[in-house]
Amino acid sequence: MDTATSTKAGKGHEYPAIDTVEDSAPPPLLSKLESALKPKSFWTKYPAWVSSRYLMAVTSFYSSLGDFLFGFDQGIMAGLLVNQVFKDRFFSPYMDSHGSISPNITGITVACLQVSAGFAALSCSRLCDILGRRYCMRIGGLIYFVAAFIQAFAPSLPCFIVGRTIQGFGVGFLSMTVPVIQSEIAAGHKRGLMVGVEFTFNILGYATSCWVDYGFFFHLPSNMSWQGPYFVQCAIAFLMLSLSVIVPETPRWLAANGFPAEALQTLANLHSDGRIEQDEVVAMNIEIQEAVLYERHLGVASWKEMFTIYRHRTFMAMTGQMFAQLNGINVISFYLASSLETAGFSTEKSLLYAGYNSVVYIFATLPTWYLADKWGRRPLLMFGSISMAIALSMVCMFTELPSLSALQRANGMFAFVVVYNAIFGATWGPIPWLLPAEVFPLRARAKGMSLATVANWAFNFAIGMSSPAAFAGIKGYYYLIIVGFCLISLAMVKYMYIETARVTLEEIAIQFGDRAFEHEDQLDLQEMVRSQQNKDTNTKV
Repeated sequence: MDTATSTKAGKGHEYPAIDTVEDSAPPPLLSKLESALKPKSFWTKYPAWVSSRYLMAVTSFYSSLGDFLFGFDQGIMAGLLVNQVFKDRFFSPYMDSHGSISPNITGITVACLQVSAGFAALSCSRLCDILGRRYCMRIGGLIYFVAAFIQAFAPSLPCFIVGRTIQGFGVGFLSMTVPVIQSEIAAGHKRGLMVGVEFTFNILGYATSCWVDYGFFFHLPSNMSWQGPYFVQCAIAFLMLSLSVIVPETPRWLAANGFPAEALQTLANLHSDGRIEQDEVVAMNIEIQEAVLYERHLGVASWKEMFTIYRHRTFMAMTGQMFAQLNGINVISFYLASSLETAGFSTEKSLLYAGYNSVVYIFATLPTWYLADKWGRRPLLMFGSISMAIALSMVCMFTELPSLSALQRANGMFAFVVVYNAIFGATWGPIPWLLPAEVFPLRARAKGMSLATVANWAFNFAIGMSSPAAFAGIKGYYYLIIVGFCLISLAMVKYMYIETARVTLEEIAIQFGDRAFEHEDQLDLQEMVRSQQNKDTNTKV
């Protein structure tokens, strides 16, 4: 391979010129397909009245709607599983003589989405690099929109499961792309805030679905009692698709894909009201361009590299998402209404209390907007592990104490579920989505986020599939197994995680021992950035 290189005297460091062809380039036919799919131009000019604050808010709101839809889906199933019209329509052929539904059938209905979401997240990484973050969001929103209609008009359980499985592909695209967008548009000192906002929208989606389920419950015995929530889903997905027309692509993706002028203008649009000469924008642009040039020298990260040179990052990203599930949140999210009904509440009261719980859950996510950057990632996670273990131990006690009445059992269980959800919402909810979006360098960010999201959906599936059978077998003692996972996650974070708060995405490389921004390399890289910018200017002239 012929490459033009710039060698630093006495150092022996070589960097390829900007038009380097990497050894890992795809086959010619695939390369042509990727070239045909990749966008050729981007519109980066906004009217003068569109301020940076407004554009940042709209962009963050747009990407957060992806998490809103993810959360909405979690809550919607919790309500439908106690809706008698829904159960009669879809589960009547699968009920036993006592009117009970097989735990395996319930598990498949809930968990089929997680399987397809995991596959989508894994396959989405390359598309996210080719098409850009915004287009991947658009694809995910469109799939979600169509699948919601399929479920709303499904005539049977197999058709409903097909629709839910298709929806999983949309959710997978959204859950992988949203954290990347939030972290790539944010300034270094506000990255925790931006991803905190994103997670709050996730819980807002969950809460909205709980109250939508409760509201449509009063349409019983009409089919609208279970179809209505899906029509709401369609409306939100349509709003997200509409906003995708006006929001910008992320500046880091633009810089990495041959749009340096557009990257600079987008940074200015997001951070300085469109003024490209502002010092903050110039500094951010140089830092991003340095990272792009250095990572282009290394080439596109391979899947093998994710488990070799980036293994510590991959470990943090995947185990964070893994324990976010093993620490029990979806045991609560999917089956809270069912558990409260089993404990002694009526169906209406179970849905109402699930709604109350979701409101507390929303407010619990708000302190993280500030604390994720102020305290750091590790302290929040460790506090969460300890506190959740205590709360779930109390849930187990109230579930299994034989001396309690049904009402005491249900009230005590609900009280500590609310405590658990509040703690999770402030700690293990948002931080595992933030870590994979920030620990990987640009060349590996899409693959890293894919692996983390796959871990999320794999263990999400395992929890969703196994929980009905576990509750049927060991009842409330199942919560003690989750307590054990909380304690394991505490030790893992304390001894194996690196703190990433209060530094830029590019500076995080130093935390993991990369040389991309060591002083001896930085001057050479800055010279290359200036040279490339002059080249771009001369080309345009």
